[in-house]
Amino acid sequence: MKKLSLVLACSLFFLGYALAQRTITGTVTDAGGEPLIGASVLVKGTTVGTVTEVDGSYSINVPSGSTTLVVSYTGFETKDVEIGASDVVDITLSEGLELQEVVVTGLGIKKEKKALGYGVSTLSSKEVASRPEADVARILRGKATGVDIVQTSGLSGSGTNILIRGYSSITGDNQPLFVVDGVPFNTSTNTQRGFTTGSATASSRFLDLDPNDIDEISILKGLSATVLYGEAGRNGVILVTTKNGNAGADANKKMEVSVNQSISRSEVANLPDYQNSFGNGFSGNFGWFFSNWGAAFNDQNPGAYGADFKGVSPDGYVYITHPYDQSQYWDDFPELKDYPSYEYRPYTGIEDFFQPGVTSNTSLSIAKNVGNGTSFSATYSYLSDEGFTPRLDAQRDGGASNFINKHNFGLGAQTKLANNLNVKGTFNFASTDRRTPITGTAFGGDGNGLFAALLFTPRSIDLMNIPYQSPINGENVYYRRGGQIQNPRWVLNNAAEFENVQRFFSTTQMDYAIGDFNIMYRLGLDKYTQSNDRKTNRGGTYDATGLFFSDNFRNTIWDHVLNLTYSKGLSEDISLDVIAGTNLRRNTYSRTSINSTDQFVFNLFNHSNFTSHNSSSYEEYENTIGVYATATVGYKNYLYLNLQGRNDWTSTLEPGNNSLFYPSASLSFVVSDAVPSLQNNAVLNYLKLRIGYGTSAGYPDPYQTRNVLATGTNNFVTPGGNILNTNSVSDRLGNKNLKPELHKELEGGVEARLLRDRIGIDLSLYNKTSNDLIIDLNLDPATGFTNTTLNAAGLTNKGVELGLNLTPVRGKVTWDMTLNYTKNVSEVTELYPGVDQIAIAGYSNLGNYAIVGEPYGVLYGSPFVKDASGNLVVNNVGTYQSSSTNGIIGDPNPNFQANWINNVSWKGLSFGFQWQYIDKGDIYSSTVQSLLARGNTSDTDVDRYIPLIMPGVKGDGSPNDIQTYIGDSFFDAYFGAAEGGVFDATVIRLREVSLAYVLPSKMLTKTPFGRIGITLTGENLWYNAPNFPVGINFDPEVSSVGVGNGRGFDFRTAPTVKKYGVSLNATF
Repeated sequence: MKKLSLVLACSLFFLGYALAQRTITGTVTDAGGEPLIGASVLVKGTTVGTVTEVDGSYSINVPSGSTTLVVSYTGFETKDVEIGASDVVDITLSEGLELQEVVVTGLGIKKEKKALGYGVSTLSSKEVASRPEADVARILRGKATGVDIVQTSGLSGSGTNILIRGYSSITGDNQPLFVVDGVPFNTSTNTQRGFTTGSATASSRFLDLDPNDIDEISILKGLSATVLYGEAGRNGVILVTTKNGNAGADANKKMEVSVNQSISRSEVANLPDYQNSFGNGFSGNFGWFFSNWGAAFNDQNPGAYGADFKGVSPDGYVYITHPYDQSQYWDDFPELKDYPSYEYRPYTGIEDFFQPGVTSNTSLSIAKNVGNGTSFSATYSYLSDEGFTPRLDAQRDGGASNFINKHNFGLGAQTKLANNLNVKGTFNFASTDRRTPITGTAFGGDGNGLFAALLFTPRSIDLMNIPYQSPINGENVYYRRGGQIQNPRWVLNNAAEFENVQRFFSTTQMDYAIGDFNIMYRLGLDKYTQSNDRKTNRGGTYDATGLFFSDNFRNTIWDHVLNLTYSKGLSEDISLDVIAGTNLRRNTYSRTSINSTDQFVFNLFNHSNFTSHNSSSYEEYENTIGVYATATVGYKNYLYLNLQGRNDWTSTLEPGNNSLFYPSASLSFVVSDAVPSLQNNAVLNYLKLRIGYGTSAGYPDPYQTRNVLATGTNNFVTPGGNILNTNSVSDRLGNKNLKPELHKELEGGVEARLLRDRIGIDLSLYNKTSNDLIIDLNLDPATGFTNTTLNAAGLTNKGVELGLNLTPVRGKVTWDMTLNYTKNVSEVTELYPGVDQIAIAGYSNLGNYAIVGEPYGVLYGSPFVKDASGNLVVNNVGTYQSSSTNGIIGDPNPNFQANWINNVSWKGLSFGFQWQYIDKGDIYSSTVQSLLARGNTSDTDVDRYIPLIMPGVKGDGSPNDIQTYIGDSFFDAYFGAAEGGVFDATVIRLREVSLAYVLPSKMLTKTPFGRIGITLTGENLWYNAPNFPVGINFDPEVSSVGVGNGRGFDFRTAPTVKKYGVSLNATF
C-alpha cells in the first residue's frame, strides 16, 4: 500500500508539472532569412533552454508564468522575445558587430571593456567549474595571457605560485592580490620550519575557495588597472565574484536549485623508466650501497658477491644475504638470520608503492528571487581529495596518507529598501583538513623526505615485502648498514604534517542613490585560523628522537570602503563618470609555535610526551589608509580618457616616508566607431587602440624601521652567582630612512575583431620598472647587528601578451579556439654598491640569485671547470672537474609560454582540449642528478664494462685520453658540479581534455529538471620534456623552493599528477 501511494504521489506530481507548461516552437533566422544553427533559446529567469536544429527550428517547454524567451547567437545581438498567445514564435536576429562587453575592474566597478585603456582578462564559471582540481589557481593555468602559474608538486593540497608580468621585488612579496566579492582575500602560504630543514609541501590559502562557487574571474594585470588598490595591487589583482556575491544579478530569476557531483581518479604522472639489469653495489660488484652499479642480475659469479653469495635460485638468479640479516636486526627479526633464499633480482617496489587516489566533490546551490528587489542564494560543497601516495598501514588506521577534506558554505542576499537604499551581503565559511607526507628538501642528504629515499631505491631491494619498522620499538629498519637512509614506508607511516584551517569571509554593502550621485559603503572581513602539526616518531635517521612541532596562525583583515560616484552626460557627445573614495585596511597576524623533541612513548603526540621544548610567539599589526579618485571622460562613445590617483599612508614606515601618491592615466580610442568607413564593416568589425601609464608602491613588513627588543628570555649568571632573566636586542638594525618601493609601468595595446567576430585579437606590450627595492644587507657583527633593511636595488620587466580568439567553423558544428602567447624579460638593473649578488631562495651555495645585468633569479652554484674554448676539463681519473668558485649555471625564466585552447560543439555535445608549450627556462633537479648518478634508469642500461673516455681536455690542455669506468663517470659527473643537474625545462603538455553532453530539453519535458549535463575530464594526461634524458620521464612542473620568489629547483620533491574525472550536473 505504501509503495502504491508513493507511485500515485509521484505520478500526480509529474502530471501537474507537465500540465503547468506549454510548448513553444518556431525558427531562428538572420535578417536574410537564413537559419541560425545552434542558436541558444532560453526561458528568461529559468534554466530551461535548448538550441536550434539544422533548419533553425526549436521546440521548448515553457513553465507556467514565464512569458519571455532570450535568444542569442555568436556574432548577433541577444534578443528578448515576448511569447504572447501563440504557440509558434519565429525569431529574427540582427548582426551585433559591436558587442558591449562589460567587465569588472578596480574596486569591483563594472565598465564597458571598450572604455578601458588597459588589458583585462575574464573567465566565466564555465571555464572554472566541474574540474577535477580543488585549487582555483591551478585551474587558471594557461587561460589568461601574462599569468604564470607553477605548482610545487602533484600532492593533494600542495602550494601554487602565481606571477603576473614577472617579479617586481627582489626579496618582497610578488604574489597578486586576490579580491573576493570586493574584499581583499589573504592567500599566504604558511610554511612550517624552513626550506633547508625539510619542510612539508605547504598549501596556499586560495585553496579555501570553492571553484564551483565562482561566477566570474577578472584579472587586472597592469598598474594602470590596479592603482585603486594601492600598494596591495602592485603585483596584479585577481577579482573573484562568487555566486553568492552575484546574488540577484538576474532580476527575473525564480527559484533555481543546482546539484553537481564529480568523481575523479589521481595517478602519479611521471615515474622513471627503471633499468632491470643491475642491482645495488659498485664497480660491477654487489654491495649494500644506495646505487645500482653492482653486479648484473644474470651474473652467477660468486666473486661478484663475496661473503653475501648464498647460491643460485631455480630461476637463474643468485641468492644473497637477506637485507635484514644484520646483527643490529637479529633481535627484531630472528627468522631472517641466515635466511637462505633472498633473490638478487629486479623488484618493482617503486612502481608498486604508488596507489591511485579518488576525489569526490559534491556541491549544491540555491538561488531565489523573492521579488521587489529581494533575492538570496546559498551554496554548499564537500570535497574529499586523496593523493597518489599509498594508504597507511592498519596500525596507523589505514587511512589516506595524503588528503584534503574541505567544507564550503556560503550565503548571499540583497534587497531594495525604501528611499533608494540597497543592501547586499555575503557570508562564507570554509573548513579544511589536510595531511601530507614530509617531502622536504634533500641536498647533500636525504633528510626526512619521502621521495628522496623512495625514487632511488636499488632494483634489487624488495621494498614492498620487507619490514619497514622494528616490531619491538617501532624504529626505522632498512637494508643500508649503519642506518644512514630511512625506509620510505617508515617515513610514510611515521612522519607527516597535518593542517586544519577554519576561515570566515564576508561582505556587507549599502548603496544610496541621490540623483546623479551614489554613495556606497562596504565592510569586508577575512579571518582564518590555521593549525599545523608536524609529527615524526622517534627511531628515524632524521629527527631521530622524535618531533612534535605545533604552529598556530591567526590572520584577520578588516577592509572599509566608502565611495561617492557621479555619472552625468555633460552633453550629447561628452560623458563624465567620477568616483572618489577612501579605504581603510587593517591586517593583524599572529603566530605561536611549540617545538618538542625527545619523544617518550612511541606514536603518542602530545607535547607532554616530549621532554625538550622550545616555544615562540609573534604578532604583527599593519594599518593602511588610502584616498583615491578616478574620472573617465567619454567623447562620442569612441574616445575615453581615464585619470586615477591614490594616496596611501602606512604604519610600516616612519612619518616622513609613510605617505605616497601614485597616479595613473589611460586612453582608449575605438577607431572602428570613430571612422565612418569602418562602421558596420564586414571585415574589420572592431578596432581599439589603448595606452596606459600606472604607478604603485611596495611597503616593507612591519617593524623594519626601528630597533626592537626580542621577547625571548635569556638567563645570565652574574659574577656573584645571581641569575638574571632578561630580553635581548634584535640583531637587525632598524632603518628610519626606509622608503617604499616604487613601481612604474607603461602599457600599450590593440584590440580587434574581424570577419564577423570569427577572429579576435588582443595585444599588449608593457615596460615596468621597479626602483628603491627593499633588500637585506649583511653587517659586520662588530657593529652589534648582523643585518639591516634598505632601499638598494632596481629591476625591469618588459613583455608581450597576445591573445587570439578564432572561430574556424560556425554552423551546425562550431569550433572555437583561443591562442595565448606570453613573453616576459626581466633584468636586475641595480644593487647596493659593493654587493655583487643577493640570495633569493635555496641554499647559500646553490640557489636563485639577483645579479646586476642578469635576469631575475638566475641559478647560482658550482659549474664544471672549462678552458678558454669552453671545453670541459677532466681530473686525473678522467671525470669532470668541479669549480671551486660558484657562478651562474642557468636561467629558470621561460623564454615564452603558449597555450592552444579548443572547443568543438555540436548540438548538446562539446569536446574541449588545451595544449600548453613552455619554451626553455632551466631547472636544477637533484632527482634527475641522483637517478643518473646512482645508475637507476634505462639511460644507464648499457654495457658497463666497456672503458669510457669522456670528451674534454686534461689540465694541461691536451685532449683527454684517460679511460674510466662508466659508473665512475656518471657518479662523478652528476654528484660533482651542480651544473650537471641543470636541464632545459622546455615542455609540451596536454593540459586539459573534456567531453560534455547536455541532454536536449525535450527529453526533460515531463521532469522537474531544467538542465542535465555530464562531463568527462582529464588533466595533465600527456607531456614531453625533450631535453631530459629519455629514461628519466621527468616533469619539470615542480618547485621545491615552495611558494615565493624561488624558481627552477627540484630537490627530490613529489612527482606530478594526472587526473581523470566525471561530473554530473542537474538544475531544477
